[in-house]
Amino acid sequence: MKETWTDIPGLEGKYQISNMGRYKRLSRYIQGRRLPEEILPLNQSQVREVKERLGKKEHVYDIADSMGISRKTVSKIKSGRSYAWAK
Repeated sequence: MKETWTDIPGLEGKYQISNMGRYKRLSRYIQGRRLPEEILPLNQSQVREVKERLGKKEHVYDIADSMGISRKTVSKIKSGRSYAWAK
């Protein structure tokens, strides 16, 4: 199956999602600094799982350790600084 990318509604030109559930940040300039195109480390199902577990008041450390991701990533999802637009 070939991976195809489509814009995320409301975030056109910034983020895309693939038919395989992966997220990609598109290249752009923010405050004079160029952000390169990058496939983000978490896919749609992983982000959904983190958000569900946070909703159940599970501790950030427990989520990070069990999923093999950094505590900082989970904290950023919790605060809305990362993946806030992900459903």
